[in-house]
Amino acid sequence: MVFLPKFLKIPLTLRAFRAMYSSANLRKGGGANIMPSVKRRGDTFRIMVSLGYGMDGRQIRKTTTYTPPEGVTPGKAEKLAKAFAYEFEKQCRGMVNFNENIRFSELADWYYDQIAVHKLKPMTLYCNRKIIDTYVLPYIGNMKLKDINTARIDKLFNELYRGGRKRETYRLRNPELIPEGTRRPISRKSGVNLNTVKSCVDGIPVLKDTAQRLADAIGRKLNDAFIREEAGGGLDVGTIKRVRTALSPIFSTAVKKELLLKNPVTHATTPGSEPKEKEFLDAGQCRELLGFLPEMTNPQLPRAIELLLYTGLRVGELTALHWGEVDMEKATVTVKYNLYRLDGEYRLSTPKTKSSVRVVALPPQAVKLLQEQREWQDRRRKEVGDKWIDRGAVFTGQYGEYMSKNYINLQFKRLLKKHDFPDIHIHDLRHANASLLINMGIPTKVISEHLGHCDTRTTENIYAHVFAETLAQTSDAISQALAGTDG
Repeated sequence: MVFLPKFLKIPLTLRAFRAMYSSANLRKGGGANIMPSVKRRGDTFRIMVSLGYGMDGRQIRKTTTYTPPEGVTPGKAEKLAKAFAYEFEKQCRGMVNFNENIRFSELADWYYDQIAVHKLKPMTLYCNRKIIDTYVLPYIGNMKLKDINTARIDKLFNELYRGGRKRETYRLRNPELIPEGTRRPISRKSGVNLNTVKSCVDGIPVLKDTAQRLADAIGRKLNDAFIREEAGGGLDVGTIKRVRTALSPIFSTAVKKELLLKNPVTHATTPGSEPKEKEFLDAGQCRELLGFLPEMTNPQLPRAIELLLYTGLRVGELTALHWGEVDMEKATVTVKYNLYRLDGEYRLSTPKTKSSVRVVALPPQAVKLLQEQREWQDRRRKEVGDKWIDRGAVFTGQYGEYMSKNYINLQFKRLLKKHDFPDIHIHDLRHANASLLINMGIPTKVISEHLGHCDTRTTENIYAHVFAETLAQTSDAISQALAGTDG
């Protein structure tokens, strides 16, 4: 089946389809060479270049006129006209092979409707599309593809850097609109995460879509329940890099499909800034963290956070873990899924990469934690009775279902702030796990498989600074050993 962009109105005939790909083959150097047509018209030459058939089923032709210099012989004039025609043909080959006046917004629609759905995980597709809608379409959405070059992408990135933060947010007018005791039912009715509902009540602004769903759930108009705010200022470099990551594949795919000659993002410059030194927990801080985890009110959280530290799992892999993937006797867990939330529903997908599907060995402490979690869950299930939503998950909400990774991260950050610890993300416990293994001298290949990386190069690149520190320690140890004195 041939998928066509929705902006192409004329059906693609079989003959045109064959001709188009035959033409594409010739442009790549396959088959016979099609010469441009050169016809004399009085003192000038009419030049026509055939580019085969476009995706709309029509033949693509480009024409121009060449006037030779005065005083040249007819034979010389013809040779000059053919040389000009050759250069004109090369220029024409750089044009798109269908309607070159389409706009970027149409290309983006085509990419997400026809290509991305087969290549990206649902959550990645959703996030990338939102980035394009928010940060790219307002700037270049209405521009024609032929007018978008590297310089224009540079301008886009600079505009975002200076003043791209223009997202609307909404703050709840009165916390009493969502009183204590109604938050969980409102969360279920609206499809908004319970933790987000609580944050909203605490005065933290939310995006318009979230505010609208909450307003609908409490039976109020949006403007009656929320105050509209507008965030200003420039985007940070990290966000602009995310924009670049979402934008580049759209143009790359257009190049592969022979809709464009080159990707204008490839050589564009991302605005620079002084890189912030990222903070991580060292071995001493990890031990200290384990000491105050029991302060958390939800008894599941200390076990979940400790397991992340012991196993190096991604938080989405931990929240997607089911009891059927836990083997207490062999002391292993099998990572099969990643958990994400979209449109108010929890969903399971395959892990980040093929290598992420793996078996992770558990230390005795982790096995004990899982046994405690099993016992707590059995008691909790009996307490709530028919209200329990059984997904078979190891870590759950108060009434079963899955546990939100955003909830874990928020509670984790609150605990760190209370004890004046570095402001890190829950995912950074994976870095701590890797650093501990590296410093213990575990082979890189073993660490790579443990973390679910594609190969050892990925591990070495991500944790290059840790390896460098370990090498320095090794050098110092050898130096001290050789410089030591007997007895």
